[in-house]
Amino acid sequence: MRKIAIPLTLAASLLTLGVTAAQASAATSTVYVSPSGMSGATDTSCSTAAYTDINAAITASSSGGTVVVCKGTYHTQAVVNKPLTLAGRSGAVINAKGQTPLTIGPVTLPGSIGIGVLETTKARVSGFKVIDASFDAILVGLSSHITVTGNVLLHNGDVGVDLNGASWSQVTHNVSKYNAGGGFLVADDVGATSHNTVAWNVASDNPGGCGVIVAGHSTSGVTHNLIAHNRITDNGTLKSSGGGAGVVIATEVPGETVADNTVEYNTIYGNGLSGVTIHAHLPGQHLNGNRIIDNRIGINNTLGDPIDLATSPSSKKNVAVADRRTTGILVGAASSIKVLISHNYIVSDHYGIFLEGVGKVVHATLRKNHFRHVAVLVKRVRVS
Repeated sequence: MRKIAIPLTLAASLLTLGVTAAQASAATSTVYVSPSGMSGATDTSCSTAAYTDINAAITASSSGGTVVVCKGTYHTQAVVNKPLTLAGRSGAVINAKGQTPLTIGPVTLPGSIGIGVLETTKARVSGFKVIDASFDAILVGLSSHITVTGNVLLHNGDVGVDLNGASWSQVTHNVSKYNAGGGFLVADDVGATSHNTVAWNVASDNPGGCGVIVAGHSTSGVTHNLIAHNRITDNGTLKSSGGGAGVVIATEVPGETVADNTVEYNTIYGNGLSGVTIHAHLPGQHLNGNRIIDNRIGINNTLGDPIDLATSPSSKKNVAVADRRTTGILVGAASSIKVLISHNYIVSDHYGIFLEGVGKVVHATLRKNHFRHVAVLVKRVRVS
């Protein structure tokens, strides 16, 4: 997990878009972007597009309008900062390689992004292939009621989609593969993140991180998010990165809240850490009410998990007993935690469910989980 720790206050001078006065005054409900676009064209189709620059088209589009991006490769970072639809036609590719990281307020992002949905509401991004961003492929920051759907996110420097300070947003039917930091991130670097849905996606072969990361990076909180119906395979297999789970719910921040999130109906196997992993690394963290329900979980924890629990926020001592065997679901906690683990189908792992706490802190309700070819159905470890 990584932290970006940026206040997303969008400055008016964020981008130099090069929009002509005529284009700015001709705000319409639908505008077209094409590599062969020409200023002054009728702009009624891809063959008559008036724009070659995605950001110029966004600026010219009216609130509630649509920017259609036609087939072609666009070397850019697109920024959506108003309620609109950014729709990629088949073959629309955003290549963010070599782009200068955006300066947002007083802070520069750690790297380039493909598409940023920043400080807005009711926007939709669909139909793009986003490649080679040195940071996130798609970043949704300080925004609500956003839809990110039907995109393919490949070979980016961090994650495919990052929901950060986001609420009531939908990330669905995307494919996130070969990204260095993981598939999908739900985090609170820039503000509270809640009531989002990450569903019906593919997160596979992201070597340096988890398939889906639900992570507390500040004290704003990550709550009431749904991770459902995703195919999450072969993530976090790079040993030098520490490995990654299929789905992780975790924080290393003192006093942080990552609570009341639900992981259900996912297919999860082949990941470097356990299929679903909960890590409450320090005392005094709040990870209650998370639910792991009706998942189909195969062989996971292929690298082994050191777990890394501490007895106090200042302690650097790892008091945990590492789990070096294949494991379906793991909960490791230094804080008192209540979790529901119900109706999961776990196959071919050494441990079906591995529960470890510092003292009597793991309160797991286990209901009707099913095991096949599992050596130890439930392993409980208490450390002090």
